[in-house]
Amino acid sequence: MSEQATFVGAERAAEKMARARAIPGVAERSAQVRAEMVDTDRVHAAGLAEIRKAADLTQVALATQMGVAQTVISRLERQHDMLLSTLTQYLTAAGDHPRIVVTVDGQDIELDLANLVG
Repeated sequence: MSEQATFVGAERAAEKMARARAIPGVAERSAQVRAEMVDTDRVHAAGLAEIRKAADLTQVALATQMGVAQTVISRLERQHDMLLSTLTQYLTAAGDHPRIVVTVDGQDIELDLANLVG
């Protein structure tokens, strides 16, 4: 096993990013979009309960969407460490499109959680 962890497709993603950065204006537009996202009224660092509330869902309604008991939702919202598949299921049931953004050498790589855990 190698010392450095890599994800499948990392080399191809790096090549695509390098090609995109070479296009005039792409880096500037990317920075502008990131700044606009920060300025919007989005819930970035909120806990799961805040995300559920922003989706206008009760614990019972979300539990029904996930096919679990309300007590499971309560426990998940207090939990600090969980499987990505559980987090993905929760966020998808809340109507979100979950993704992870990893910054490598100043460039963001966006990973769709549904594809990672699917």
